[in-house]
Amino acid sequence: MRASIFLRICVLLAAIVAVGASFLQATGALGLTPAEFANSGASTLQAASYAFAIWGVIYAGLLIYGVYQLAPGWADAALWKRFALPSIISMLAIGAWLVAAGADWRWATVLLIALAALVLLIPLASPARPARQRDVILIVTPLALLAGWLTIATSLNALTVLTAEGVIRDENATLWAIGAIAVAAVAALIVFLRGGALAYPVPLIWGLIAVFVAERDHRPEAAWFAAGTALLLAAILAWRAFARRNTLT
Repeated sequence: MRASIFLRICVLLAAIVAVGASFLQATGALGLTPAEFANSGASTLQAASYAFAIWGVIYAGLLIYGVYQLAPGWADAALWKRFALPSIISMLAIGAWLVAAGADWRWATVLLIALAALVLLIPLASPARPARQRDVILIVTPLALLAGWLTIATSLNALTVLTAEGVIRDENATLWAIGAIAVAAVAALIVFLRGGALAYPVPLIWGLIAVFVAERDHRPEAAWFAAGTALLLAAILAWRAFARRNTLT
């Protein structure tokens, strides 16, 4: 029981660290802002700036999740155990990413954001078990939204660093951009089709549309590939949601 309470407190503290780091970043206390960090390698692929507003929703969800799971008995024990440690690692990695980005530690940001995504994708890719609607909304949904955004953000982050380091050159940048979108899409399809968390593809669709908006004049091939991928994910999401509704009724 003591170990369980300690882990629950760690979940809440990790959520506070992630949100607190974002506030520090907004004040300039951590150095470069994420936008300034991305500018050094944004010529290959970027998303429209409005897309990053989704972090407000994600951070709010993480804090709600942190509070909800705090008291034993509020959340389903099996579901909580499935996500507790991965969520701690992911949220701490988010906070560390902001520090690394502020310091312009480029390769560290790639590793941290990939770690933050991977530890959540593993439990989300496990076949879903029946759960109370309350637990789905307050545990699975916040973490699925975070994982969904990190899936596309990991690809964008990697392209940013590879471009800033001179690995990607303009003559082959479009191929790199399309490849990065494809990798994110394949990962998303595997996770979503196996796990079925309905919230998971939503940030990906949001991010891919933002890529289309930002790149339709600059890299039209990559932009339309992003739009097509968003449409595919939206169609699969609608299909899974419809199928689940029929199952419940």
